[in-house]
Amino acid sequence: MVKVENGKATRVDLPDFLKGLAPESLLDLSWTDPALGVQGSGWWPEENADGELGANKKWGVEVLTLDTDRNVVMVTHKQVNMTAAEKAERDAAIAADWKQRIADRRYQAETGGTTINDMPIDTGRDSQGLITGAALQALIDPNYSLHWKTSGGFVDLTAQQVLGVASAVRAFVQACFNRESDLLDAVAAGTITAEMLEEGWPT
Repeated sequence: MVKVENGKATRVDLPDFLKGLAPESLLDLSWTDPALGVQGSGWWPEENADGELGANKKWGVEVLTLDTDRNVVMVTHKQVNMTAAEKAERDAAIAADWKQRIADRRYQAETGGTTINDMPIDTGRDSQGLITGAALQALIDPNYSLHWKTSGGFVDLTAQQVLGVASAVRAFVQACFNRESDLLDAVAAGTITAEMLEEGWPT
């Protein structure tokens, strides 16, 4: 609500003794006790009419305009140029937000699993560690074999197959980080889009 008095709108809080009244009762307070000091005024509802903020602009001074046909105060703000420091701060905040969103999306892709030779392979961080350990043992002992659990059930793997799985998982994970790097380059270039965030991830 905005105070209206003598054809002028001002940003004044509604007095406590008027709170709780219906909006239509506040439009014209000529009916109130003169001792209250508000007979010549009213409090009108407000409506924002700012529109779209221009590029490299910020909101400035508030402008209150009476719409006497509807008994509404139209609220707009002047648009003023951002300073170089404000632009830099805004751009840094936007870049930081994108970097976090991209890192979160990469982690989702990285740990979401993949399929290698028709085997569904868990690529969560714990599973990556287990695969690395199995690959190390396969390097130490070429005759090594194991009963590996996949999301589709257990499979028997030879040392050579273990190394193949480990290599494929490593390539998959690296591809996720490569995609993250590409998206960060797009952030730096100012060409990043929401659609790009969902594109190009390995499966």
